[in-house]
Amino acid sequence: MNGTQTILSARGLSKHYGGVVALDAVDLELRQGEVLAVVGDNGAGKSTLIKALTGAISKTAGRVEMDGEEVVINSPSDAKRAGIETVYQDLALVNELSITKNMFLGREIRRNDVFGRLFGALDFAKMDSEIRALFQKLDIRIADIYREAEAFSGGQRQAVALAKTVMFGKRIAILDEPTAALGVRESKMAMDLVRSLKDHGLSVIMITHNMQHVMNYCDRVMVLRLGRLAAVRDVKDVDGDTLVGLITGATEGRAA
Repeated sequence: MNGTQTILSARGLSKHYGGVVALDAVDLELRQGEVLAVVGDNGAGKSTLIKALTGAISKTAGRVEMDGEEVVINSPSDAKRAGIETVYQDLALVNELSITKNMFLGREIRRNDVFGRLFGALDFAKMDSEIRALFQKLDIRIADIYREAEAFSGGQRQAVALAKTVMFGKRIAILDEPTAALGVRESKMAMDLVRSLKDHGLSVIMITHNMQHVMNYCDRVMVLRLGRLAAVRDVKDVDGDTLVGLITGATEGRAA
């Protein structure tokens, strides 16, 4: 993917907690239309990197650019306005709310009449229609979108979270362990949806521990170790053993 436009970059991202360095001057580059995997052992700094990048935590140092221009992202709301949608490991769904309400949570569509303008009445018919059209497009088979989220399986819930990313993610989707706690069949369904994000014009950053998912679904992989960037590789140039070596430090890498 050499020569592909860089749409998001981070330079020197750092996060310190007193004397503890959780993230140490990490650079990141996301290219148009790619899936970039972020891998590393527990405590390597993966989640800290994503949270610093999206404003979920304040960074100690570093800058973020989109299309070569610096952007200020101090909160998740700033990230959303910049076109970045994030799906965290807990799926960010509210168990007690229906699929429709979860999909449009914080972005509800008001009715285009006096009740909507004066009293904030919501247009559930329009929201339901948009959800059904999107689910059909993504081949997500959830018939009863009025049921609470807790009634569905982990794979179905993950599908809803990823569909929400397609609906609202203008440019970039960031996924934190999208197959955590899913079975083999549901993991494949979730990863097929991850692949489809590219087809809908999104670039993807994905934290994962699953080396097979890296090899089968990602374009490039960046390896973090002890809060530092250990290596960046095109997936076609590595195998699973090499990746494990880079993660553990048995194989010395360099950013590329």
